[in-house]
Amino acid sequence: MRFGGVLVLGCLLAGCTAEGVTEPLTSSPPIHTGSPHPVATAVADPAIAIETPLVGGEVGSPVSVTGTADVLDAALTVRVLGEDGNELAAIVVRASCGDGCRGTFGTKLFYFIEDMQSGTIQVYGTGGDGERALASIPVVLFPP
Repeated sequence: MRFGGVLVLGCLLAGCTAEGVTEPLTSSPPIHTGSPHPVATAVADPAIAIETPLVGGEVGSPVSVTGTADVLDAALTVRVLGEDGNELAAIVVRASCGDGCRGTFGTKLFYFIEDMQSGTIQVYGTGGDGERALASIPVVLFPP
């Protein structure tokens, strides 16, 4: 059985065995502090996180949008925006949980364009603090 170098090194330092490992080991992204050595720290989750499509991903119609959110009433608006910022498609969805708990969401949106273009997937709702929570990612839109 093969293990990644981080897992093997972590187990060697901690004295664990392969049978004792139940979760993959991950590291937090480094925070640059001006020092040549990065400092690892935990990063807080945003109110809304888009899981698919990926940043810069190429998408066709219908585009599947999935993610997680902790927003008021679990209510979210998912939109596809064209390169000019105009709305090509929108739908209101509900996450599986909200109001203090993180839930999952997923939907498909149909849009119509004539030519391939840059676009944006946008998901927004009202965060627990009453302010607008927004997540957006750039994508490449393909015509149907």
